[in-house]
Amino acid sequence: MPAIEPHVAAGAYALGVLGAADACRFEQHLVECPACVVQVRELGGVAEVLAAFARLLPPGGLPPAARWRR
Repeated sequence: MPAIEPHVAAGAYALGVLGAADACRFEQHLVECPACVVQVRELGGVAEVLAAFARLLPPGGLPPAARWRR
């Protein structure tokens, strides 16, 4: 599998879903890319909100009818 392009990996990194090798490469990229640092900080806040929401859901997630409501 090819390496993930660093500027595309910010979201996956913020969510903690990158594999170890890709996370390491992305962390090396962060040292030199202030734009990605900002993006990870912003997305990290979103990840925290999503995690808090997920903790409030009943086991099994949303009821089927609620999945399609806007």
